[in-house]
Amino acid sequence: MPHLPEQDRIFLQRLNGHPVLRARFESLLGVVEDAGGDLEKADAAERRVIEEVRQMGNEVLTAWAQNGIARSAARVGQASAGRSGGKKNSTGTRPSATSR
Repeated sequence: MPHLPEQDRIFLQRLNGHPVLRARFESLLGVVEDAGGDLEKADAAERRVIEEVRQMGNEVLTAWAQNGIARSAARVGQASAGRSGGKKNSTGTRPSATSR
């Protein structure tokens, strides 16, 4: 394979980090290229593209949510790591002078 431009190399690295998304793009390319030879009619190709894009949207949103959960958990972990887990030094609240 010839030398790839930097932008293409970065895109491929990112895409390889998401194997489900990569597989969906390969399926869409299969539609474009009619790899199976079974898409002779436009309506069949349209149905397949709609289904592929629908599934891709679902997979993308699932990955987005999982990444968001991981980022939130990391932030919570960092915040709790900064807190002291030691015992309090307070002896309590002083009683008031007189109580009736």
